[in-house]
Amino acid sequence: MKAHKVNTTWFKDRLAERDLSIRRLAKLLELDPSAVSLMLRGKRTMTADEANRISGLLTIPVTEVLAQAGVPIDADARQMPIKAYVDSRGVLTPITSKNTRKMAAPRDVPANGLAVQIRAPELSQDGWVFFAGAFDTRVAALIDRMCVVDVRGDGHRVGTLKRGYDEGRFNLVPFTAGPAAENIEVKAAAPVLWIRPV
Repeated sequence: MKAHKVNTTWFKDRLAERDLSIRRLAKLLELDPSAVSLMLRGKRTMTADEANRISGLLTIPVTEVLAQAGVPIDADARQMPIKAYVDSRGVLTPITSKNTRKMAAPRDVPANGLAVQIRAPELSQDGWVFFAGAFDTRVAALIDRMCVVDVRGDGHRVGTLKRGYDEGRFNLVPFTAGPAAENIEVKAAAPVLWIRPV
């Protein structure tokens, strides 16, 4: 197995800042502690999904996590179809047309990620596109991050996840000045990785 040039000290420092051990990180990632140890020593390659989840746990951009893990990141981008749009209330609507517009996506956006356009003429961000990672059911790991959220019984919304008032519940603050959705049940969430002004 090829070793990667991992900045182990950087990872240890970031974990220490958040009072996380490798064992605790492994539990949050649902991995064996030895697999995480090998990954942080460069003996095992970090996957894009693992990088996205570590990014969320450490609240550090995924590109920085990948760079410190020794994963080559180049400026190349692939084209990703815009599969949905979001309005000023943060409500997500799928685009059903077969001729959807494509945008250059950063390389660290996983293939099962999502490109979403803001369609809100009243906002200065009208037309902007954001790229989200894959949906994850470990929603608590995405607290304080902007996400696409699958709300049980109420479709998909976009906003910043906050802790709710009851166990297993969350508040969702929209990216606009609208009211927050309080104490909602979230099935899964996908972190927003990039926002591209158009």
